[in-house]
Amino acid sequence: MTDTVHVLVYGSLDSGVTDSLRVGCFVEPLARLGVEVRSWQSFADDLLGGGVRTGATTAPPSGDFLRDSGLTALAWADVVTFRRWRSTHLVCTECESVFDREPELAAHVRSAGHRTIVPDMLLRPIVDLLASHPELLGERAVVYDADDDILDYPDWTGLGLAARRERDLILSILAIADLVTAATAVLAERLRPHTRGQVRVVRNAVDPAWYAGGPEPDLPGDPRVVYHGVPVRLRDYEVARPAVEAVASAVAGLWRVWLGAAHESRVVGCMDEVRPWVDGLAAFARALVSVRPDIGLAPLLDEPFNRAKSELHWLEYAMAGAPTIATAFSGPGPYDVIRDGVDGLLARNKAEWRDGLRRLAGSQTLRHELAGRARERVLAEYQADKRAEEWADAYHWAAEHGGRGALPASRATVPL
Repeated sequence: MTDTVHVLVYGSLDSGVTDSLRVGCFVEPLARLGVEVRSWQSFADDLLGGGVRTGATTAPPSGDFLRDSGLTALAWADVVTFRRWRSTHLVCTECESVFDREPELAAHVRSAGHRTIVPDMLLRPIVDLLASHPELLGERAVVYDADDDILDYPDWTGLGLAARRERDLILSILAIADLVTAATAVLAERLRPHTRGQVRVVRNAVDPAWYAGGPEPDLPGDPRVVYHGVPVRLRDYEVARPAVEAVASAVAGLWRVWLGAAHESRVVGCMDEVRPWVDGLAAFARALVSVRPDIGLAPLLDEPFNRAKSELHWLEYAMAGAPTIATAFSGPGPYDVIRDGVDGLLARNKAEWRDGLRRLAGSQTLRHELAGRARERVLAEYQADKRAEEWADAYHWAAEHGGRGALPASRATVPL
């Protein structure tokens, strides 16, 4: 192994928010810390001439090509990282229709107009191969990273059935992992029983540069109370909704804003202003700043899946200049990091939601004080450059301890 640690990531580095938050935003700072990160796909692109293969008549990659690009990627790597979960079955995740061949699924999606998770037909063979032939890994390490409770996705997310189909695959990866990284302490404890590797908490991070710009001019409302999330999160917004509506009826000018659900009728019906979701970390951050949040809402139902969520809403509102009022869970939960009354407010019941929101709506001074202290703390503890140091330490540790996760149980208890 060279002084530079080579981290090979299966999947995208930045195609979605979760990929970007856990991988993509750290590529450059990690390079400065002696960690080079590449996706598995990038090696296939290199063999195709930088991804320039075009034209309808060009033959798809053959089995030999896939083998060669895979072996090239593995030879380069010191650490192989897998993330979250991927659909590996020929199933339409919208209607649950099952297919024998990929073209049949593709034809179904086109004709039905369904939005399905694109199946990954390589991941299972790769994991099976590494599990059954550990000599292919040699001293290379396997890292598994998660920022949701991927072993217990509830049906209300719309992904419950699809995730349960992949549970055995996730357990297989956890079984060979040398290191498991999780976004929260609750999630780390959920995953710990399923791995022989070390488990670390590496929290999410933000980059102040994402939050450049300012609010749109002439926005209505004072104060503007903002919630952001996809439409399915209306079930969580209901935790705060009675308080929001009670305070809105008592405070002239209060304006309810939802960012992320512009065409959902149930959301439109309970908001004064609804904006569409914006893809990309920096683009979303700018959109959040542009809607001028005076108060940020972070309600969650107190249930197992949500307890493993991260404090990301608090980070985002703080960087956008808004104080957060969030759910306080009966046990450990995502917003335990908030110091109640210091850099945010916590609400345990309907009365506390109503009282806290009333205090924030009635005092610009309180809003500025809480938001200012939250921003100071986020800048001190959650910047991407700082978190990159934790990732670099984790990857260096993994590279030095490759092969641990696959050891027999009798040998895997050696003190770390």
